Amino acid sequence: MPHDSDDIFEADNATRRDRGPVDHPTMLSSCSRAATAEEARYRVQYPNSMTRSSRIFALDEAAAEAMYGITEEPWNDAHFLTLAARGKVSPDTRPEDLPLSRPDGAAASLLDEIEGADVVVLLASDGTSEGAAEVIARECFERRIMCAGLALGQGRSDAAVATVVNSMRRFARVLVVAQDDDFIPAMLTALRA
Repeated sequence: MPHDSDDIFEADNATRRDRGPVDHPTMLSSCSRAATAEEARYRVQYPNSMTRSSRIFALDEAAAEAMYGITEEPWNDAHFLTLAARGKVSPDTRPEDLPLSRPDGAAASLLDEIEGADVVVLLASDGTSEGAAEVIARECFERRIMCAGLALGQGRSDAAVATVVNSMRRFARVLVVAQDDDFIPAMLTALRA
């Protein structure tokens, strides 16, 4: 029979016919085998203390409104930025020409902002800023910065959410649909922003 000598299958073996009771605890996973003191010394004994330097870009007005609701929370090294253009941004736009602003309305430079960043999060609620997402993602790719996307789906139809997802799909390594604005701080916390 397969798995006859594997401890991790003891619970399974005990339920088969002609098997006796389990005489030691069942292993829940093979990872739990590293339980001796010698094996445990290789485990990390403290939580990940390294914070990330994050840049959060709101690519449209509704995304900016959702983002402004969390900018006052205590974040580590997160910079919140808004696409200031009201029209379409071409994917051919030079990074230094991308119109960005901070929550206080001051102008911001994409190249200056992503310098030293570990993660970039793109927030969008409609699919009108695909060009800006491409410009930002291209600069992230060149600098090996992880780019995540958060499609805001609260109060939007499935077709509208699909448009947002499709506009960011090519540019984000991680792409999540948030059904409410409360998910934004949860995702940023998970990314250690």
